[in-house]
Amino acid sequence: MDDIARDPGNDSSAERCAAYARPAWELYAAAHKGVTIADLISDLLHLADRLPDEQDKGADAILARALRDYDAERP
Repeated sequence: MDDIARDPGNDSSAERCAAYARPAWELYAAAHKGVTIADLISDLLHLADRLPDEQDKGADAILARALRDYDAERP
């Protein structure tokens, strides 16, 4: 995701990243009525614990990386 943060364009990085995530959120929300984005994030972290080939092993590593990327992409 670092390439997204550095990609020049008319939209802010935050707007671009939100646009990339919107389809995943819309599918998740349509499949599970009444959920929040926090529910999606939590479920993704559980998934991260079960992905054997992920370069960042486990939810803790994924969450730490996600926070670094998020901070880098904030205005």
